[in-house]
Amino acid sequence: MIIRQNFNYILLKSLIIIFFLLCDSLSSIAQDEIIDLETRKKELTENAYKGDAESQYMLGRLALETRNPPDHSTAVYWFRIASEANHLKAQEMLGAQLFSGLGVPANPKEASIWWHKAAMAGSSTAQASLGVLYALGSGVKKDLVESYKWLTIASLNGNKAAAIQRDDSISLQMTADEIREAQKRIELTINQIKK
Repeated sequence: MIIRQNFNYILLKSLIIIFFLLCDSLSSIAQDEIIDLETRKKELTENAYKGDAESQYMLGRLALETRNPPDHSTAVYWFRIASEANHLKAQEMLGAQLFSGLGVPANPKEASIWWHKAAMAGSSTAQASLGVLYALGSGVKKDLVESYKWLTIASLNGNKAAAIQRDDSISLQMTADEIREAQKRIELTINQIKK
């Protein structure tokens, strides 16, 4: 019994030492990452001012992901610039910021414009977002046929949540004629989406 207690004590002591060694090395890694992050941010900023949309988008992401609290205003600034250069992910993110009113006054109508651009460029996230906007009538006229259309297109592009929203909510509120109309619109819109 005493031998077992000594063994447990030694094991516990060893684990504590290993824990502190790991914490010290993790702290060192975190400091290295901060230096790398600052270097990366400087490179991105230089490229962003030269007109590189990917760098602009990444600066927007950094404003959200590396600050506590997130700097939504800076994120919106960079997402807008990248969006104007037709950066797909920036358009998705700008739409989300505009819809939720983070960093700017809420503007679902403008969110719908950016999400429509991204949706027509093939973004399943933007397609699903449009489907939700049409279901809510937020920023656009409430239209279950359009909602069904966009949610279906998003689901065809791999967005499983869009299919669930369509099947468990939207389609239950529609008539058979409305669903048939949505299916016609789906085919027309798919042919217009950039691949």
